[in-house]
Formats: sequence, structure tokens, C-alpha cells
Amino acid sequence: CSSDLFSKPQFTERQRRYAAGWGGDSIYTPAFVLNGREWRRWFGGSAWATASKKVGGLQVTFSNGTNLTAEFAPRNTQPRALTLNAALLGNDLQSDIARGENAGRKLRHDFVVLEFAKTKMLAEGNGWAGSVTLPREFGGDKATALAAWVAATESSTPIQATGGWLKP
Repeated sequence: CSSDLFSKPQFTERQRRYAAGWGGDSIYTPAFVLNGREWRRWFGGSAWATASKKVGGLQVTFSNGTNLTAEFAPRNTQPRALTLNAALLGNDLQSDIARGENAGRKLRHDFVVLEFAKTKMLAEGNGWAGSVTLPREFGGDKATALAAWVAATESSTPIQATGGWLKP
């Protein structure tokens, strides 16, 4: 039984896929993933390199606190199959730790994945469309954010991503 308040079996499975893709044997929650790879230099304030190649436009709409729709218009190449991924992120969360190396401490957490959903996107004209439902309605006075990205179905590497803050 895990003592992690935020753990879910689907999150653990995603961590296993990351570890396998990265050639690692340790399962853990990476702080940041950039272009399908763990990015460890974020802590030192190192900026990430921005891609110069424009791959297309991703437009996302989030409504009713649970429904996300996305449209992706690729610039040059038409992918064979795409998957829409979406994560609802919680911020300024706290947990009391009972066991382990942080026993007795109260930890603060930001950008915690609270809900995650993915679906295959459908080709529509010159673009792609998809929609998912994130099961939790956010509320309260805590800052919440949303991240959405499209990836080729056979890969976990994002093609295009977007995100932003949601109003409490």
C-alpha cells in the first residue's frame, strides 16, 4: 500500500513506461519531462532549448471543469495516428508524511498530476480533433493548471503541447 496521497495505478504504469524508454531500472516521479525525456536542469534555473521547427497549432478548450476538446493542425506532415493527452495539475498542496525519509514532515507540492486522460484523435480535414473528460472538478482557492499535448500514438514523445492556469 502506497502512502503517496497522489498515487494512482495509471500514474505508476506511466512511470514504468518512462523508465523503460529511458533505459532505467528505477521507477519514480520525474520532476519535469521535456520532449519525452526527463529534464533535470530545471532546478538550477536553466532554461530549456526551444524548438525552431514549427510543427503545427494546438488549440485546447476546457469547459465545465471537466471537459477538454482539442484541435491540432499540423504544418507540413500528416501524422498517421495521434493521441491526445491531458493532465489536471494541482498546486500549493500539502501532505503529512508518516513514513520513510521524510517521516514527520509536512511537504508542499506544486504541479501534481491530479487527473490524467488520453484518447486517440480523429482525422478531420487537414487536422485532428479529440476530447477527453477529466473526472475531477477543481475548486477551492488552490491554483490549478492544465497541460495538454499530442503525440504519435506509437510514441510517448510529444509533437505539440500547451497549458495554462485555470481560475479557481
